[in-house]
Amino acid sequence: MLEGLFKRCFVFIAILIFIERFIFGFTIVQGMSMQPTLHNNDKLFINKIIYLFTKPKYGDIIIFHPPIEERKNELFIKRVIAVEGDVFLIKEGRLYINGKEINESYICNEEYKERLYQVTSGKVPKGMVFVMGDNRNDSNDSRCFGFVPTNNIEGKADIRILPIDSIQVFSIQ
Repeated sequence: MLEGLFKRCFVFIAILIFIERFIFGFTIVQGMSMQPTLHNNDKLFINKIIYLFTKPKYGDIIIFHPPIEERKNELFIKRVIAVEGDVFLIKEGRLYINGKEINESYICNEEYKERLYQVTSGKVPKGMVFVMGDNRNDSNDSRCFGFVPTNNIEGKADIRILPIDSIQVFSIQ
């Protein structure tokens, strides 16, 4: 009888590990690069299976491994700004995608500080995305490290679950 209970517990734990590893999970935001959308210590529900069925879209908030050799084991959280085939330009704090200025209602509402970023214009290569933090003056993002391969993406942030008074489902209109 005890042996059967151990087997059922083992199977249950194995299923939970599989689900958390490959289907959905949770993460805690660290840092201020996604303010005002996300804040330090926000707890998020992550959809890990979505990109098996669809490609990342403009506005998705993704969790990914950065294309930086010494930081490849870390996870970053940023917003997809441009997808494969898009031509983008960041000029004087404004974002242009395929020649059209984009109204970014989600970004931090402070004066944009011009810096010497490595990547502020170009065409997103196949199998890549261009990402930026919503707090444009305080974000280590694609402007610094370039394009993110889609196979580096661990998942999409779907819901802020904590703090309770800030529960939010993320979507772009």
